[in-house]
Amino acid sequence: MKAALLLALSIFSVQAQARSHELARHTVDRADGSTISYWLEQGQNRSSEVVLVMQGTGCEAVSEKPNLHHAANILSPNARTLLIDKVGVGLEGDATTIDGCPKAYWDHYTLSLRVEDCLRVIADLRRQPWWNRRIVIFGGSEGGAVAALLAPLVPEAKAVVVLSSGTGVAIGDLIRAAIPPEMAAEAPSVYAAAHKRPTGDERWAGLSYRWWDDAVDLVPARSLAQTPAPVLLIHGARDRSSPVETARAGHTMLRTAGKANAEYWEFADLDHSMQEAGGTSHMDDVLIQAAKWIRTSRSMTLPRKQK
Repeated sequence: MKAALLLALSIFSVQAQARSHELARHTVDRADGSTISYWLEQGQNRSSEVVLVMQGTGCEAVSEKPNLHHAANILSPNARTLLIDKVGVGLEGDATTIDGCPKAYWDHYTLSLRVEDCLRVIADLRRQPWWNRRIVIFGGSEGGAVAALLAPLVPEAKAVVVLSSGTGVAIGDLIRAAIPPEMAAEAPSVYAAAHKRPTGDERWAGLSYRWWDDAVDLVPARSLAQTPAPVLLIHGARDRSSPVETARAGHTMLRTAGKANAEYWEFADLDHSMQEAGGTSHMDDVLIQAAKWIRTSRSMTLPRKQK
């Protein structure tokens, strides 16, 4: 069985490499005039769907993370990869950084702004004659929370995959469950301070008070339950960054909301990065299985609820 899986993986990798094209940088403006940088896979002027891959925490430019394009190639081999930089990232100009990230990132980055940026980019795509109005949304870790928040706002979403993200509890509670006890004890006072002073100048646990003010009370599964698109939640039972109980709670919330086209996969031996305790990665294996699910989920979209 293992040999067959490795053979399938090798064949798939060759196919993915054969159809992979370079990413081209595009820009679109926010309402305040600032610029969103996004990267779209080049392709022929034929009808094509899009796969949006969203990374986790941090301020690295998506052009510096080849694993994102690799994941997209596995998840939807015939789609064009779409990657979107976070605010202040991937732009030419002022290179001033604070704690390793651009000042604009600290001053403005929130999950809500990231969702808004995705919506602006998707609106830009709607002007393109080649897009067939189908998009697969994939996010891991923090990107999974964004995928959950974004999905019900994108009528073209045909499948949503959330990896290693505890969507079923408030994000503030998720973080408290994952950090050391001494830091967890600080969290309530930090959250209160962030609500009073939502600034980029103060930071805790690698994130700005502005980010905390926006994110603390969000429960991503509440939004995810509203998308008619099929949803796949994937989690490792050994995950210490997003404890598995928070992922199980997300699945329970979706089922309780009556979302019949939601599935939950839990891997007993894998962690946040889909690695075994010994360090062996199964990320590609998991993504290949997710790709099969995406292909078979096409008929699982529910009617959109009337408001």
